[in-house]
Amino acid sequence: MIYHALKFLAGQLGSYFKGLEKPGGIAAVPTVILQNVSRQSESDVRSTNDVLLTLVNLSEEATMKNFPGTFVVNSNEAHYDNPPVNINLYLLFTVCIDNYEQALIYLSHTISFFQGKYSFTRQNSVTTVDGLPDDFHIILDLYSLTFEQVNYLWSTLGGKQQPFVCYKVRLLSISRESTRETRGVIKQIRIDDQVNS
Repeated sequence: MIYHALKFLAGQLGSYFKGLEKPGGIAAVPTVILQNVSRQSESDVRSTNDVLLTLVNLSEEATMKNFPGTFVVNSNEAHYDNPPVNINLYLLFTVCIDNYEQALIYLSHTISFFQGKYSFTRQNSVTTVDGLPDDFHIILDLYSLTFEQVNYLWSTLGGKQQPFVCYKVRLLSISRESTRETRGVIKQIRIDDQVNS
């Protein structure tokens, strides 16, 4: 589900870029790629024309943790399942364009896109990504980092800071079909008034 959601978001942003009027001085519209920015060398950054989408962290949504499991009644049995894990993703959009001015232009376009459309569902988004559930709902919130957090982030990623923006994606639900317990279904209740003496 994580891969499919990120591939979906990369495709949505890439489609938006293709529909924009190309600013002067840039050879081609950047491609949005799902890739770990820490694997890019300085020469890679200078030679590419990409916006890299990188997962930098994830966390469990604590407010959804205490929901009980679910049960489904099939024929003569009730199946009890564990509740799904609800997670938030922290995404880094890094603009890897050698021309700094053009990088800032596409950083602004990235922020503009997610400002205009921060909630994605099957009904409001056209996608060819398989693996997303029919009822998916992805919500993006701009996630502001302090200077100290930015320093830690780019030190961890092992590279020089590039124009970037960070978003918190909520709320992905991950579950698998694993029945915790199966019981019979009570179909009839009978009260016997006779008392044996």
